[in-house]
Amino acid sequence: MGLQYAFFKANTRLVKAAGNSPPLKRAEKGPAVVLLQAGFLDLGYSLPISTKKGGVPDGIYGKETYDVVYQFQKDHKLSKDGVAGKQTITTLDALLVAKTKPIPKPIKPLHPKPLPSTNEYQVGSKDPVLRADKGSGVWNSSPVTNTARAQWALIMGILPGAAAVIGDDAAINMAHYMGNSGKDLTIDLEDMVADVSSAQKRYLAEVKQAKKFVEMLPDGKFGITSKRTNGGYNYKSENWNWFFAVGGYSTWGKGVAEVKTLGKKTMITLEFEYKFYDRYNWDNGKKVTILGVEITDHFMGEFHRQGLAQEFNMYGSFKRKLSWEKGQSIPANQIAVKKSSVKKYGW
Repeated sequence: MGLQYAFFKANTRLVKAAGNSPPLKRAEKGPAVVLLQAGFLDLGYSLPISTKKGGVPDGIYGKETYDVVYQFQKDHKLSKDGVAGKQTITTLDALLVAKTKPIPKPIKPLHPKPLPSTNEYQVGSKDPVLRADKGSGVWNSSPVTNTARAQWALIMGILPGAAAVIGDDAAINMAHYMGNSGKDLTIDLEDMVADVSSAQKRYLAEVKQAKKFVEMLPDGKFGITSKRTNGGYNYKSENWNWFFAVGGYSTWGKGVAEVKTLGKKTMITLEFEYKFYDRYNWDNGKKVTILGVEITDHFMGEFHRQGLAQEFNMYGSFKRKLSWEKGQSIPANQIAVKKSSVKKYGW
């Protein structure tokens, strides 16, 4: 059936070792050994020499690790050879799964809904109600495991190279999540709209809704705002960066409109703001391999539940000054978005 423990099955070397292709044994080094050692620590075995530096295993399959593997095999009536192969790793995997709290039922990602034909704006300035999915559960609600701490350290080690694989914004958001502050983060919404075709359509639809409403107003100056948010989704096929940075999201519009009738013409100006909200968490089924480490939704959520990382709110907005004659189109150059030329990411 294969490995089931989230931190084990995401490591390709451990998966191969669990199939004896080949097993892990003395003199091997690397992330797979780190996770193996951490798994034994989670089951109460002692590795004082291998965990001298900060509690995270050193990833060296030396005599101490050999002795622990041998003892584990003896404890569970397995063939005793000090080599971590199929029997040893699958038994360790099953015991760690049994210690892990069940994963919350996955939340379906928010996908775009067809825009209703009725007016979605009203006079006012209050933002609509923002709703977030339940995410990965309650932060810091599960005990910290050594395997989670080891995987966290492995990911922190590869984060400097993450931007080259998944993009600047995705790397920024992942680093913020792993930083465990839970603080709000502002995204570059205009960049997202410029990069993702479906996000451009969502933005243009919002401008169209606002325009339709403003053209119904009498002469005067009015604050306008969306009655509710509309959903969008950045698909992986559109843009890897924004798929991993955001995925599903909510947007709305607001602004100040001025309507003036001059003879037979009605001229309109609109100080328009396009706004964004999302709760950062990994959608069910998301995974990516960065520098040999496979990052999956299962253990990214487990980091949150164990208090090693923290989900957070993302906000974004950009403004446009629009002016047009009632019944005519808004000039395209007033609505256009531009991608930022500033590098956002660095270590």
